[in-house]
Amino acid sequence: MAYTSITLSGPIASGTSTAAKTLAEKHNLKYISAGDFFRQYVAEHNIPLYDKAKIPDNLDEEVDAELTELATGGGYVIDAHYIGYFTKDSPRVLKVLLTCDYEIRISRALSRSHTHQETEEEIKLREEGLDKKFRKLYADENYLNPEFFDLVVDTTNTQPEDVVDQITSKFSQE
Repeated sequence: MAYTSITLSGPIASGTSTAAKTLAEKHNLKYISAGDFFRQYVAEHNIPLYDKAKIPDNLDEEVDAELTELATGGGYVIDAHYIGYFTKDSPRVLKVLLTCDYEIRISRALSRSHTHQETEEEIKLREEGLDKKFRKLYADENYLNPEFFDLVVDTTNTQPEDVVDQITSKFSQE
């Protein structure tokens, strides 16, 4: 059975958005970023990006359910922290986990200016908030556990085009 969608998950600044955008264009799939949605939401509601607890639980649940439905329906590349976990039992969805050395991720995140800017402490708080919210709403486990994914790519020393090539190779196999 061929893959019809790709989901990308990973810790902050591991390269999911960069890879997802390129993959969507390369494979003529629609691209959706949960991060884009939530960055807009927190900006409109004057909530610090790292304070996931202030986002209504029902909004998280609605977004997660919609993204899962889109991914399993086919035709999408979805970049979201929890999406690999939610699609773990969907054989037509290629679930990709991007990993990266902590120091490299922090360096990448601190040099961002195109979407938002954060301090290292805010990044840590955001990652803790993501974990707490997931455990509160869904399951007391690590949503980035590699066992939930079809492919794990370490982006620490891997160029973005090589990350996309590895994912494309797996996506095209089935």
